Amino acid sequence: MTDHSNSDEKNPQKLSSPETERSSSVDSRQLRNRKLLIPFVGLFLIVMAGLYLLNRAPNRLPHASSEPDPMADSRPAGVDFTLTDKLQASSESEFKLSRQHGDVVLITFWSTECPTCLMELPAFNELRNRYKSDGLEVVAINLDTTPEGKSQAQELWKKGDYKFGSFFDSSREVAKLLNVETLPSSFVIDRKGRMAFTSYGANDWRAPETARLIEDLLLEEKP
Repeated sequence: MTDHSNSDEKNPQKLSSPETERSSSVDSRQLRNRKLLIPFVGLFLIVMAGLYLLNRAPNRLPHASSEPDPMADSRPAGVDFTLTDKLQASSESEFKLSRQHGDVVLITFWSTECPTCLMELPAFNELRNRYKSDGLEVVAINLDTTPEGKSQAQELWKKGDYKFGSFFDSSREVAKLLNVETLPSSFVIDRKGRMAFTSYGANDWRAPETARLIEDLLLEEKP
């Protein structure tokens, strides 16, 4: 005859309390949620890194230097001026340089009697279209003084379908302010309103060196 009196002692069974079962269930769910979250965190970090690299330069600003300009703080302070005599109807009612603070501004002086000026205008249009979204503003200042010259300038501007603003400086006050004595003359103002580049005479605005100049300035921090 078999004795079953001690069977429970020989094969003890542990009974789980309700609290233990709930704790185990919670831990299991937390572990499962962590496993599901890890891929999303990794994807988020990859996307953020990609956005940083995109904004930094290599794709959008391929000509930019790898290091910032060490002489940036020594650039001379810029000037301020206001133009109200717009050349084309699509221009803003006025152009005030100090309002462009935070952008890189390319200023060029031209006239219908300057063949080199007319040759450079398409290059300025290309620069404006390429870098507008990065913070480049372009303004052309016409120095024609006669009614015939102004009319011809308006016709040339309309025919060229230029997308940046142009204003007359018939009194040549702004030209004198920037010591313009020859055409073409162009200036590049950095984001802090300082004079970064001056060109008295013709310049190759399609050259890689010019693109590097513009892109380096665009990469500088806004004030």
